Amino acid sequence: MRVSWRALALPMAILVYAGAAWLVAPDKYPGLLKYYFDQVTILPILIGIGLPVAAVFMRPRAPLSYVVELLKDRGVRLLLVALLFCIGVTGFTTFKVSIPQFVPFYADALFADIDAALHFGNPGEWAHAIVPDWAQYPLGYLYGPIWFVLWFGLLAFVALHRDKEFRQRYFWSMALTMCLLGTVAATVFSSVGPIFYDDFVDAERFAALQKAISESAIGDYMAQASGYLLANFHAGTGAAGTGISAMPSMHLAIVTLNACMLTNLNRRVGIGAWIYVALIQLGSVYLGWHYAIDGYFSIAAVSAIWWAVSRVQLWLGARPRQAIAAPLPA
Repeated sequence: MRVSWRALALPMAILVYAGAAWLVAPDKYPGLLKYYFDQVTILPILIGIGLPVAAVFMRPRAPLSYVVELLKDRGVRLLLVALLFCIGVTGFTTFKVSIPQFVPFYADALFADIDAALHFGNPGEWAHAIVPDWAQYPLGYLYGPIWFVLWFGLLAFVALHRDKEFRQRYFWSMALTMCLLGTVAATVFSSVGPIFYDDFVDAERFAALQKAISESAIGDYMAQASGYLLANFHAGTGAAGTGISAMPSMHLAIVTLNACMLTNLNRRVGIGAWIYVALIQLGSVYLGWHYAIDGYFSIAAVSAIWWAVSRVQLWLGARPRQAIAAPLPA
């Protein structure tokens, strides 16, 4: 079977990125890769849960045949996407934990000053002033577990989508986002964020925000999560999900990309996705992980990446997809 260079370009780019990460930190990359590959074992479980639900909506009169046809036609593609994602995200984590070796954290005071000037004070404290008590747990779940479920779920959704150009646009945008924002920009703008400001910069500036976080309903979770990252930083280990980096916000980057993608498929769903972007922006400052400008930068940069990839596709002769108001296609 003949494979075009366009089909091979993205996998090769991911392998080059991962290879560079291995060269940068040969002591960390293999262990992280093993961890992420181990996580692929949950893929059959997710498929077993998600596909029947999707089948009921897509083909309510014959859901089982829908599942069988989908896995037969696109199951191998989903597996390949999962494997390449593991290789790429291992490179991303490897680079992230290595940032201080190349550029020590330096930009926090600058970003905190910009935030204060733009928002007439600390946006994290403003967030705590306006978010009611009953919304603390939901906001934490939206920022944490739900964010991960949506990220992996939408990756699988796009992998199973029948439109090749649409898949290429999304996965190229994802790869460029992880590389340009999560690695290059994160290194250039090396910073830790308000949650770690007292550990690296000044113990007083974000004391009120730290106090508000600790006294919130999710204070114990935040202490555990930030403590895990800080302990791994000081130990110099490369555990999964570690690495301290504030600017730009990858949480906002991923949800912005998904909002662009979903808007391209369905305008009504896209509106909900952009509301979720706003909630993650709020959560990023409420929880102290980011300065507000970390999210603003990510939203603008990812929107530009999504647009630029589409322009390149048009230049290469791809057929543009128009957003519709009907149910999402299979």
